[in-house]
Amino acid sequence: ALYQDAGLLSIYVNVEPTDSEARSSEDQAKKESQEKDIFLPYSDYELCIRNEATTNAPSSKTDFGWEHVEWELTRLLARARLLPAIPGDTTRSANTAHLTMGDHTFFLSLSFPDIREVQEYASEMCMDVDAMEYRTDLLACRDSRFDILYGMQLLRSYCRPNAVRVPGLPIAGSVIEDVMPIVYTVRTQNQAGTYPDDAGGIEKMFEMLEWGLRGGVEVLDVESAWDFVSTSKLLGLAETRYASQILGSHHVVGEEITTEDAVFLFEQCALNGRAHGAKVVLSIESEEKDRMAYEAALIAAELARQEGSPVIPNISLILADVGQFSRIINLPFTPVTHESLPNKAAPGQLTAMEIMTTRLLTKIFEPKKYAILGHNIAYSVSPQMQGSAFRATKLPHEYVRADVETVDEFVESDFFRSGEFGGCSVTIPHKQAIIPHVDVLSDAADKIGSVNTVIVKEEFEEEGFQRVLHGENTDWKGIKNPLERLLGSTINSDTDVALILGAGGTARAAAYVADKLGLSKVYFNRTPSKAADLVDSFGGTLLDSLDSTVDDGTCLGDVLKEKRLRVVISTLPAAAKFELPTWVLSDETEVPIVFDVNYKPYQTKLLEQAEEAGCAVVRGSEMLWEQGVGQFELWTGRTAPYSIMKKVVLQNCLSTEESKD
Repeated sequence: ALYQDAGLLSIYVNVEPTDSEARSSEDQAKKESQEKDIFLPYSDYELCIRNEATTNAPSSKTDFGWEHVEWELTRLLARARLLPAIPGDTTRSANTAHLTMGDHTFFLSLSFPDIREVQEYASEMCMDVDAMEYRTDLLACRDSRFDILYGMQLLRSYCRPNAVRVPGLPIAGSVIEDVMPIVYTVRTQNQAGTYPDDAGGIEKMFEMLEWGLRGGVEVLDVESAWDFVSTSKLLGLAETRYASQILGSHHVVGEEITTEDAVFLFEQCALNGRAHGAKVVLSIESEEKDRMAYEAALIAAELARQEGSPVIPNISLILADVGQFSRIINLPFTPVTHESLPNKAAPGQLTAMEIMTTRLLTKIFEPKKYAILGHNIAYSVSPQMQGSAFRATKLPHEYVRADVETVDEFVESDFFRSGEFGGCSVTIPHKQAIIPHVDVLSDAADKIGSVNTVIVKEEFEEEGFQRVLHGENTDWKGIKNPLERLLGSTINSDTDVALILGAGGTARAAAYVADKLGLSKVYFNRTPSKAADLVDSFGGTLLDSLDSTVDDGTCLGDVLKEKRLRVVISTLPAAAKFELPTWVLSDETEVPIVFDVNYKPYQTKLLEQAEEAGCAVVRGSEMLWEQGVGQFELWTGRTAPYSIMKKVVLQNCLSTEESKD
């Protein structure tokens, strides 16, 4: 009743020791009956454990330690809390298909009958790819739900230490940084796979796809060729209970079709607007038609745009060696092999390194130059952070400092005017001065009144393709993401308050975030008149004092008589050595989250005070890498290597002693 009435998501922890004597046949039959009647119908996710749950189990009988079991449980909880992806939506989030399946992303097709064979190759193959394709139809254990799900957990355990270019997965107050995304596939015989495609086989295939959802897969490959009712039922389940992205797919094997028919297949793979990506693989007789799938993908995308349907990543490929060029020109989410592996999963597959090298040599893709624009910015960590991200994702871009007194110097430079210019970060004192030089201003940048990111796009206009500069602000995301993880869904818009300290551009970003989170806003600045603009732009209350009571004016104590202080965001300089009045943090049962936007020094006086009072704290270093992740994704159109960017920032922000700790 709780599961059905409250709509709660649940996880079934399935324990299945390998020792035959661990469970009698009677107990096994009882378990299977309970699974059928209770555990499976009333659960969404499944965590499978073998001897890891056995007390003092020898390492020879366990595939991974208990730490990985806990990690898997945390990952499933994070997946359960994740907002579902919306087909065609390009809004950046932790679950955006246009980033997961973005430009120059690759997934590695595994072809082993036993997933344990992957282990010896994991350290090398994870370096070049963004996801692993779990080909269940090729596994010897493919008809066992437990073994399929346990095998996925094994694969994740092999990838975790080597997952260097993967995105972060948010979970209450934190981020899981080592989750290699999995593309879960049951490829049928009719579709270039091995799973039976008779009536019984297709029925079993749909059951296996549900297993993938239960395992919390990031991408579920759904063949578009089969029964509409069964497909719709599967998609309905995915949409209502899960956050997996759906990749509609179709393979044409052994015959050549027309471009018109290929366009129809892309539309079919969109699954009536319910898929997040479409993958069509064709067969051709001659290399003369090796662009046919690519051209069909472009036509299908344009038709979707004209019809108001979701425009999703279209993956366009051609089978066998004759179609290798199709893998070069297909930019989103290309399936690849790896030079370390003994076999390819499909004929004609190339490695990610071969594809990227060929794209550069043929100028399908060209290196870009990026910069941080500011003045007196020798301290900036952005060149190290973004440079490391480009290297981790094997993108040949360059990121430098553009230290100039005025924006005019920058926009008149050869660097800015060059076709190699891909965009820039913008820091003080140029965040407002750059605005007249961009062509399109985002809603966030317009409302906040500053631009910290410039993105160069080639857009088609009447005169042909033109360079268009987009001005964006990712500072607010750097504030919002950590706060949202800590606050979760606990905000009461009627009572909860954010105290914003300072009155500059970052304070405006903080006010914008408070609006997004549903928090009331109160402002304090030692020169109140400078904070008046915040009230005019975002509403809220301007304080005269942070005291609990005052004889004249408005104080924080007056506000908190009927409100609850949930967040303090300080945009004051670290040199101010600001601390809150002690009364604000006196109630140990209800202390606010304290956010200090300064990233140097790592530990400010305010943060020291907050930690001593038991507050959850957010440092400016976290804001720095979070906004940097946003910039990287805006420039590249793909997921950012979260852990790499975080690591670089911390290495540059922490003192030598703190780094040792």
